[in-house]
Amino acid sequence: MPSNVLVLAPSVGGQESEVCSELLHGTAGRDHGLLVTCMETPAERLAAWTGHEHAEPNEATVVDVETAARSTAAASGETLTPTNAVVEVVPAEADLVDLGETIDRHLARLSADGETAVCVHSVSDLLQRADERSVFKFLEVLTSSVDRADAVAHYHMNPDVHDAETIRTFEVLFDSVVDLRTASVSGE
Repeated sequence: MPSNVLVLAPSVGGQESEVCSELLHGTAGRDHGLLVTCMETPAERLAAWTGHEHAEPNEATVVDVETAARSTAAASGETLTPTNAVVEVVPAEADLVDLGETIDRHLARLSADGETAVCVHSVSDLLQRADERSVFKFLEVLTSSVDRADAVAHYHMNPDVHDAETIRTFEVLFDSVVDLRTASVSGE
């Protein structure tokens, strides 16, 4: 099984959450989930972990990149999380190095205690925060960290907001690419 998967999911279509949940849990469930969110609330990302048939009371950690684009109402309604969930907020002004260190710390902690799945939602959101070269370097380091931790990870990218060259640039970082526009899988 590939350890780093790029999921090309257009903004329209309902398959993304199903594929995300399947990649997070695998066929028999995974011990821990590390969910990174830039635009969605932690509760929205946690739904991918808790709303699956293999959902167990195992630990889920959400790294929430605070963003001004998220509505105040959505952020303030964010008080209820499952007891087995940890939410760490990374300030919006933090750079990709700080974000990477936060993810790496949680990845090391979770992976030391069982099989860990990582979801990064999303590469497109990261590209709104930083230039393409910086995001590429960030993902290059993160995919290596996932490999070293013996974890599995998938990374969402909205192909509707990027040109084909940008998508090809990022595809090289991943073991496999799932394109929900065409329902195809490449690589491995």
